[in-house]
Amino acid sequence: MNSLKNEASDLETKLVEIRLSIQHPQNQDKVFVLLEGKTDIKLFRKIFSNDYTDTSSLIGKNKVVEALQTLHNESFTQVIGIKDADFEHLENTPIIDNLFMTDYHDMEIEMIESNALNAVICEFSSSDECYRKFLKNLKNNIYDISLEIGYARWHNEREKAKLKFEGLNFNKFIEVKKCEINFTMDNFLDSLIQHSTNTSTSNLELKHGINKLKVMSQDKLQISNGHDLTKLIAMLVSKQDNSDKYNTNQRKIEESLRLSYTINDFKNTELFGKLGDWANSNSYELFHI
Repeated sequence: MNSLKNEASDLETKLVEIRLSIQHPQNQDKVFVLLEGKTDIKLFRKIFSNDYTDTSSLIGKNKVVEALQTLHNESFTQVIGIKDADFEHLENTPIIDNLFMTDYHDMEIEMIESNALNAVICEFSSSDECYRKFLKNLKNNIYDISLEIGYARWHNEREKAKLKFEGLNFNKFIEVKKCEINFTMDNFLDSLIQHSTNTSTSNLELKHGINKLKVMSQDKLQISNGHDLTKLIAMLVSKQDNSDKYNTNQRKIEESLRLSYTINDFKNTELFGKLGDWANSNSYELFHI
């Protein structure tokens, strides 16, 4: 109960800050962009123009939606929100006005699907052998694994199965080899169930749920979780034979993707087009182009 009170208090504090910023005379022509977290701020503040926009982060997609609805109800129409789609494209979830979602599951997938991934491969692969193999096979290798994990995440969200992914030890079901990474499905399912102490879901029920979802969709870009992908990349390049930066972790991989991702990459997304259409319709500017 206390955590819910704290979350509500944090949201209200953030809303007060945003209201004061919107009402400042210097900001009357600015668009206020609500984002899910601090890493999104790091990415989007180099995409949006600081002259035309002001970015704020809230912890979690639900807080972005709640804040956006509150501000629109108060007639602050120059506020937009951007959040990860997660599974909402697959579920055809309706969205509220001025809320925009990523083309794919999340912004990490957007970056992996851009030229930024090749820049990361170039930076972190140690030998010509691994560099060539990574360019050819890395994306498929990590998507094959993340897709299976993604089905379990999707099942968990649909069925409220109380599966716990945070803190899951990938080493129990991932094997890193020279220039490649392997996955054992049964070990993954066993590890996830054992890690999820509050779930009543059995291994058999989880397998059945995953198989049902595989019939519904095999869209790896919507099902895979970008943070799973960056963790897999980090595990792969943290092996000494694969990289001369074998102390690499997931945070460094995601940082490298953000640094390598450019406005030109973003221009290739549907999200960019939708934001541009909104700005044109409402006589605002968002980007330096």
